[in-house]
Amino acid sequence: MDKLTVICPVLVKVRVTDGYKQKLSTGIQQAIRQIDVQMQHLEFQARRVVAELERQNPQGIPAARQQFEQERSRRLEARQKLLDKLKEVARLAPGEEVVHGQLQSLMELKVGDRWQEVAGMEVILEDGVIVEIRPTGGNVADG
Repeated sequence: MDKLTVICPVLVKVRVTDGYKQKLSTGIQQAIRQIDVQMQHLEFQARRVVAELERQNPQGIPAARQQFEQERSRRLEARQKLLDKLKEVARLAPGEEVVHGQLQSLMELKVGDRWQEVAGMEVILEDGVIVEIRPTGGNVADG
């Protein structure tokens, strides 16, 4: 056998531009606003449930409050993570490459291929356009 087709990972990276940073920041800010709306809805719902429990089952109020507080804490934690991510985006330098995701590709290996060149590939995007396809295995020692 002198050739083999295998499934290989393809790393997708994005080259940072001002447009990329703006798009990413806008998406994160939108997610933060959505969490804020959810928090307002949760507070309204909590007041409504507590008022209902006061009339029907006052013993259930502490458990309901605890459940709402857990949900509130979970959303506050998610909001804080988004704020941290927003700070990270602000620190990205133009031209820097960041991992966007991973795909899989079929690759044909042949006897005589250089392992460093076929061990993995990465695709570089800039403003939504593929600007480079290159091997990732350049630092792998010969084996």
